[in-house]
Amino acid sequence: MTGRGGGAKKELDPEQLMKKKFRAKCLFRALGRLVMANAHWLIEDSENYEGLENVKRRVQQAMRGKPKKKQLLSINDKALLNKPANERTEQEKKYIYRIIGGLKCFKRYPNVRKKNQLVHVKKKLAAVTYFKYYGPCRTIVRQHQDAHALYFIVSGEVTVTQMVFDELLQQYVSIEIGVMQSGDLFGEVSLLHGIPRTATVTTVGHCELLALMKEDFKNVLQASVQKQWDEVKRAMSAFTYFDGLDEVARREGCIVAKMKSYEQNETLLGDGVGVANFVYFVLSGRCQMIESIQVVVTTRLGRDFYSLYDPYIPPDESEQDLDTKYFGAYNNRRESRDSVESTSQRKSIERKRTESILKNSSLSKQSKHSEGNKGESVQISVDGPEIIELSASTAAVPSTQENRVLLDPTEQGRNSHRMSVIPEAIVEPLPQNLRTYFMQVCIFNPGSSFGFGENMRDRRIVALTPVDCMLLPKIWLLQRNTANIWTRIQHYLDKKIPTKKDLFKQFVEDRRWQEFRDQMVDDVVSRSNTVNWTSVHDVPYSIRMEEMLDI
Repeated sequence: MTGRGGGAKKELDPEQLMKKKFRAKCLFRALGRLVMANAHWLIEDSENYEGLENVKRRVQQAMRGKPKKKQLLSINDKALLNKPANERTEQEKKYIYRIIGGLKCFKRYPNVRKKNQLVHVKKKLAAVTYFKYYGPCRTIVRQHQDAHALYFIVSGEVTVTQMVFDELLQQYVSIEIGVMQSGDLFGEVSLLHGIPRTATVTTVGHCELLALMKEDFKNVLQASVQKQWDEVKRAMSAFTYFDGLDEVARREGCIVAKMKSYEQNETLLGDGVGVANFVYFVLSGRCQMIESIQVVVTTRLGRDFYSLYDPYIPPDESEQDLDTKYFGAYNNRRESRDSVESTSQRKSIERKRTESILKNSSLSKQSKHSEGNKGESVQISVDGPEIIELSASTAAVPSTQENRVLLDPTEQGRNSHRMSVIPEAIVEPLPQNLRTYFMQVCIFNPGSSFGFGENMRDRRIVALTPVDCMLLPKIWLLQRNTANIWTRIQHYLDKKIPTKKDLFKQFVEDRRWQEFRDQMVDDVVSRSNTVNWTSVHDVPYSIRMEEMLDI
């Protein structure tokens, strides 16, 4: 076949032509699926127009109303993060580092020193991370599958589930482990240990992620993650509670554990501070539990008297109260069964007494009384807690209807009404001369633990020195409650930590000792004729801090 210029045109092989068309069709379909999957964030460009040329578009944007919440990553940032890592320029890498360096999910990775050289982990992450978007109810990773990437959550929530064999049902059931939010990461366990996925992660809503591929993880992040895991393992090995855990349980503990450091005088737990539903294990440093007590100070004859003010203290139970509380129901049931006949006899006697009272009253006096006092009621009290209330018009009914008044409510054909008076809530004013004091309850040394659910009312835990703690979820510990150890620790803390009454007794003893000491010093000084020129400035600071500190 000759061409227009006289040259021969090369004919294509039909099979090669068919393969070429099929490849183009597959690429087009893949592009369409990719656009449909990322349409949620691709339309941001059309909605958020910031130009000046297209006036019609700006008017449409203004008429649309309130704009969407500003995203952490713009559409240009997402497009740049989808660019292959080997094609990114140094300027683009620096720009990405400025964006993701301040994200919550990257704050846990400080710079590490490798072979006497400082390695900037965040800068390396900026060069190799990719943007990923998943719609609602999409599965990101599936249990028992091979791992290919590590994921950082930029926005959205995901649920973590595991397939566990149920001995009762004799089948595998899905159990929800927890929920991850913005700033969390998942997928590092499989990459670090070279094992299949240990759980399934599914999106709750629209979720934006940053993905780190397997090869890049080994080159950039594996050293940092391994260092954190080793730190948690060393912390768990310092406590004998975890000696009985197998390798899988230890690995799960390393996943859910948090390492926290606190400065001196920083609050670890209490006063609205601290990580909820987590147990604290003290690794280093010392911290103290401080409790506040309210004391009413009354001065009589030149002497101070103290009384504890705490409306939440339950009253002391005597043996009679315990018998009424725990054995009253049984006694009442036995008495009610034995006194059925006596109750019926008592009711018949009460009816006869009320009938005699009504017959003795004259009809004329009742009519006069009813005319002068219409609407008034006469209350006839009988033996027992019941009170029968009769109106004036009812008292003037002839004797033929007197028996109807005393019938049971079910026999009268009318609804019964229970008359009860609910007292209004009385807010007691605070007593005068009410003072608040802070007392040291106990000290936690390295190896101590707290946060099992013990009483923390009016209490807080403050660091005496710089403190390092390992935090583990309470639910995870209760699932591995060997020999009921965690519940026993909670009961031990509740029993050994002094109560508010014990602290108040110690407070009064310290005050009495301080008053006796001051009085003794004044008596000795008053009997001497020498002049004491010593002032408070001559006392060392350590003694001044100890003596002048209010308990």
